[in-house]
Amino acid sequence: MIGTNDIRDIKPDVAIPLPWWVWAIAAAVIVLVAVAAWLIWRKKKLEAESRPVPRKNAVEEARERLQLARQLMLAGEVEAFYVAVSDTIRHYLERQFRLRAAEQTTEEFLQDMARSPRMLPSHKELLAEFLSHCDLVKFARYRPGPAEMEATFASANRFVDETVPRETLALEGAGAK
Repeated sequence: MIGTNDIRDIKPDVAIPLPWWVWAIAAAVIVLVAVAAWLIWRKKKLEAESRPVPRKNAVEEARERLQLARQLMLAGEVEAFYVAVSDTIRHYLERQFRLRAAEQTTEEFLQDMARSPRMLPSHKELLAEFLSHCDLVKFARYRPGPAEMEATFASANRFVDETVPRETLALEGAGAK
């Protein structure tokens, strides 16, 4: 028979300390996994950014933006229409002819353009007249009638149509067949 003095309480858990090198290896593994995850994420992000996004050419974009501007004209938003048409043509000039148009005043731009061999003299004249007319509405509070607005819209479209490069016309013709 067992006596009451023979029963002992359960001994507490014994903490077994891990050597320092185990902690160092665990920390190194965690850092390596974090760096590998970051590198994979970065690589995927760079690949996504470097993938060419199908972009409209300058002519297609200008035509699309002019149609949006036409909606402003039809809605009777005179100043918004002229701002949109002017910005569209300036943006088109930057993309199509690599001319700085958006950051310059009309006068500065026309002076730079006069020295540029990239456009025909007839296009330069058309553009100068067009931008001057837009500036009258935008800055001098001139209010044109519907016929003048329609003429401005037609002038912007004519400028884009007349300055389309031959390569773009060839591509458009091939795509239409």
